Amino acid sequence: MPKIKSWEVSDSFWTIVETLIPPPGRDPNKEYKRKFGGGRKPIPSRTIF
Repeated sequence: MPKIKSWEVSDSFWTIVETLIPPPGRDPNKEYKRKFGGGRKPIPSRTIF
């Protein structure tokens, strides 16, 4: 079994935790306007966790 670093999440643990994290969502009633060149791509939940 390969050793996992303290900041990494194992696949078996992630399968359990992933179901507890709510999916990202937007309010369907709100109108979103993006500024030109603004914003960044969303970061995966596993990386944040």
